[in-house]
Amino acid sequence: MPMRTGIILVLSLAAAAGAQDFAALDRIAGDELAAQRIPGLVLVAVQGDRVAYAKGFGKASVETGEPVTPDHLFRVGSTTKMFVGAAVTAMAEIGRLRMDGPVGDHIRDLDPALRKLTAHQLLSHTSGLMDRTLMFGSHDDGALAVNIAGLQPDTLFAKPGEIFSYSNLGYAMAGRLLETVSGMAFADAMKETVFEPLGMKRTTFRPTIAMTYPLAQGHIENERKEVVIGRPAADHSGYWPAGSMFTSGRDFARMAIALMNGGMIEGRQSIPASVVSRMTLPQAAQADGTSQYGYGIGVSDSGGMKVWRHGGARFGYASHLVILPDRKTAVIAIANRGGANLTRLANKALGQLTGLPIPAQQSRPANPALVPSKLIGVYRQYTRTLSVTEEGGKLKVGAMGRVVPLEPTGGDCFRHESAGPYCFTLGADGRAKFVSVGSRSFARVD
Repeated sequence: MPMRTGIILVLSLAAAAGAQDFAALDRIAGDELAAQRIPGLVLVAVQGDRVAYAKGFGKASVETGEPVTPDHLFRVGSTTKMFVGAAVTAMAEIGRLRMDGPVGDHIRDLDPALRKLTAHQLLSHTSGLMDRTLMFGSHDDGALAVNIAGLQPDTLFAKPGEIFSYSNLGYAMAGRLLETVSGMAFADAMKETVFEPLGMKRTTFRPTIAMTYPLAQGHIENERKEVVIGRPAADHSGYWPAGSMFTSGRDFARMAIALMNGGMIEGRQSIPASVVSRMTLPQAAQADGTSQYGYGIGVSDSGGMKVWRHGGARFGYASHLVILPDRKTAVIAIANRGGANLTRLANKALGQLTGLPIPAQQSRPANPALVPSKLIGVYRQYTRTLSVTEEGGKLKVGAMGRVVPLEPTGGDCFRHESAGPYCFTLGADGRAKFVSVGSRSFARVD
């Protein structure tokens, strides 16, 4: 369930907004539908405190041909995390927990090695927990407690607070924390704390509720390169908080409105303004040096303007949200095909709405303390291992049976034309302690 992409918007307050051309949004969505062989998608544009555009494209199912509407439910993947971030932060605001307090004060059956983790670390991806997500498993409310109680010390690949590393497991633990402080099952706590106050009437974590509404079926590509419905549908309630929320384009838009308006929607305070402020405050820097993470949402500064974004990917579905809070403009894209990349669609739609350019990410000067020979080594997290070697003064990285050369891109980062960036975190002696690939970090083990 990836969190973000490397494309950064360069924005200018002086750019002319011009008249809205929603027909152009139709074309942009249609182009992506065809280019990526996506069965169906929903595109939503939010401006100020209202939904300015919401439209479905394609099919909810390749078998029935049912047209997609903005009210169809999709399982959105990791954009779920901003909702979990809002719920846990809300519990802190009313004194049910402390963001910097040990989660072991509330999760009593947690392994002693994990008890000192904090809500802040879980929500900002600085817990040191490995990234693990199981798509198939139990459907019962009790599975989340069983999952978290069963975690062992080796789920920590780094010291808490030492490195940013995206962890779905960390958000599963945050969901369990929400259960213990609210006294409710996770799905019920989310409904009472976030969905009902926002007026998200169809949004749920429970498949048996989602199936009672119009539901877009999740699709995958099979071994014959055909786009088919993924059967059985993936579900594991022990990992629901990491990315298993069912929502519609119209429901999702209510969160975007609240985030852009200090928690206000339709003239009422749906989320405390203090919760929105804490969620969208930079809490942890990512290794590429270009962006940070709040509580469930990526935050960056581009051309002097704030950009909030998050992507989502899971079995059969994908999503992407991007918000320009200073311009009170947001775009939401949701698709019913696993592996669909909706960043380009969201960025193009945002550019059409605002008239702002979307150039490539700017490079940074190389770190003079970076010595290639001090980067070579073996790095590991969970089941993945990376091997960094040097040949003829050039770095190479090997993973999953493939070795590719790396070229410096500025800062502490390198990349290959088909992979990266690979960004290194140095110790006091100049030797690399971690290598981060995108938003996930790997600890040096040699």
